[in-house]
Amino acid sequence: MAIQDPVTTTPVTAEEMLGAAQRLKFAVPPTHERDYMELLKKTDACCELIMAEDDYKPVPDYKTFPRGNVHLPEADENPLRAWAWRADIGEPVSATGKLLSGKTVVFKDTICVAGVPLLFGTNAFEGYVPDVDATLVTRVLENGGHILGKAACENFSHGASSSSSPRGPVENPYAKGFSTGGSSSGCGGLIGGGYADMGIGGDQGGSIRIPATLCGIVGLKPSFGLVPYTGVLSSDAGVDHVGPMARTVYDTALLLEAVAGYDHIDDRQLGAPHPADVPKYAELVLANRQQGVKGMKIGLLKEGFEDKSMSPEVDRIVKAAIKKFVSLGATVDEVSVPTHKLTNPLCHIINKFASGGTRLGRQVGRRGLYLNDYWSQLLPWSQDKYDKAKYFVTGTAMSSEYGWSKYPTAYGRAMNLSRKLRDEYDALLQTYDVLVMPTVTQPARRHIPVGAGPLVWAETAPGIVSNTAASNLTGHPTMTIPVGFTPPMPADVHSPEDEAIKLPAGLMIMGRLFDETTVFKVGDAWEQAFNWKEQV
Repeated sequence: MAIQDPVTTTPVTAEEMLGAAQRLKFAVPPTHERDYMELLKKTDACCELIMAEDDYKPVPDYKTFPRGNVHLPEADENPLRAWAWRADIGEPVSATGKLLSGKTVVFKDTICVAGVPLLFGTNAFEGYVPDVDATLVTRVLENGGHILGKAACENFSHGASSSSSPRGPVENPYAKGFSTGGSSSGCGGLIGGGYADMGIGGDQGGSIRIPATLCGIVGLKPSFGLVPYTGVLSSDAGVDHVGPMARTVYDTALLLEAVAGYDHIDDRQLGAPHPADVPKYAELVLANRQQGVKGMKIGLLKEGFEDKSMSPEVDRIVKAAIKKFVSLGATVDEVSVPTHKLTNPLCHIINKFASGGTRLGRQVGRRGLYLNDYWSQLLPWSQDKYDKAKYFVTGTAMSSEYGWSKYPTAYGRAMNLSRKLRDEYDALLQTYDVLVMPTVTQPARRHIPVGAGPLVWAETAPGIVSNTAASNLTGHPTMTIPVGFTPPMPADVHSPEDEAIKLPAGLMIMGRLFDETTVFKVGDAWEQAFNWKEQV
C-alpha cells in the first residue's frame, strides 16, 4: 500500500488564515499571505485524511456483560437525587467465587459505561452515550461486581459542593438540605445512604475524599497512576485520579485491589504495577488486625489544622481521633510541612488554568484514550451551554483565560512548587509511617441557594480543599475515614431543630507513594477499635 500524501480540495481562504493569525496576535506580511494559505492547506489535508479514518477504541464485551434495565430514575427511585442513570450489569449479586462477588457498585458519571448515557453532571448538552467501557468498569465486571448505575456528579465535575447537578442538589444522607460534598456527590450519597456497597469516584482536588467525609464513609485517592484513568473524562491529566469509596476500609481495599494496575493505555500509569503484581490489599488488611498500628510512627501535620476555615468542632473531634492511636500502640508526633500552606493557591492555579483548556477540547501532550465522540457533541461552546454549566464552570473558564493571559508562567511555577511539596512530604515519610490531618475543615454546609451569584458559589465552602488538594498535587495516597459527628456550622442553624443535626467528620491518612497497604492498615486499626458513630 502506497503512503498516502495528504491532499485537500477544500480551499483555505484569506479570511481563515488572517483570522488564525489575529488570534495569535501575529501580523502576516502581505507578501507572505499566499504562502501561509498554502501551509494551512496541508493542515487541512492532514485533518481531513485522519478524520476519515475509523477511531481506535477498546471494544466492550456486551456478550458477557449485557446492559440491562438502563433507565432514567423517577423521583421516587431517587430520593437523594444521587442517581444519574440506573442499570443492571454484571453477575447476579447472589454469585460467589470472585473478588467482588455479591458487591453492588456505582460509578461517578464521568466514567464511561458503554450503552449508559453519560451526563458529566450537566444539561449543557445531552445525548452522549459512550461506546467504550472504562478500564475500571471492565475490571469491576471481570471481578464479579454488579453495577447498579451511574452516580450523579457536579456540573462538568467542578465544585466541592453538591448543588450543581442538573436534576437538583444531591442530598446528604445524614441531613436533608445539606451538601454531600463534591464532585463525586452521588457516590457519597448512595454509599453513605446504603443504596450501594461501593463505588468509584474521581478526584482532582478532593472529590473522592470530600463527599466520603461529609457522608460518613471511607474514600481513597490512590497514588497517582495506580488506577487507570482510561475511559474517564479528564480535568487535568496532571492531577486526575480515580479511586474507591465504601463504608469500610476492608471494602475500600477490596475494590482497589480489583481495579489497580497498568492497563497499557493510560500514560499516567508509567511505573504502576502490572495487575498481577498489585498487592492483595484486602488480605493484608485482615492479616494485620492483630498487630494493628503497634510500633508505628504517625505524624500529626500541624499545617493541616491551621487553615482559617477550620471549625473548632472538627479540630476537636479529629485531634481526639488521632490521640486514640496512642492507645493502640502507635507514637504520634506533631510535624510540619511549610509548603502545605500553599495548597489552596497551588490547586487554584493548576485546576483553573488546565481545566479551562480541557473544557475547550484542548487536551494535548498525553498518550491514552481520547473520548472524541464526547467532545464532538459538546463543542463549540455557546451562551446557552454556558448558562446551563453553573458558575464553577464559567468561573474556571474566566480564570483560565485571564490567568494565562496575565500570568503565562504561573502554571509552570505552581507545578514546580508542587514538586517541592512532594519532596517535603517524602522527607517526613522517611521517618513516619503516615501523616494525618482533618480531611475537611468544616462539616457539610447547606446547599447553595437557588439564584446565587458566582461569588456565593465560590465562597460557600471556604478552605474545603485546603488539605485534600495537596496530595493531588504530589500524588501521595490519602484516605479518609469517618471518626465522629459534629454539629452544623452556626450559620447553618436556622431553627432549634437544626441544633440536633449531627454531621460526619473525617480523618485523612497520607502514606508513601504506592504504599496504600500501610494507609489501609492504619485506617482499619482505628475503625476496628472504635465505633465512629459514638464519637461526638
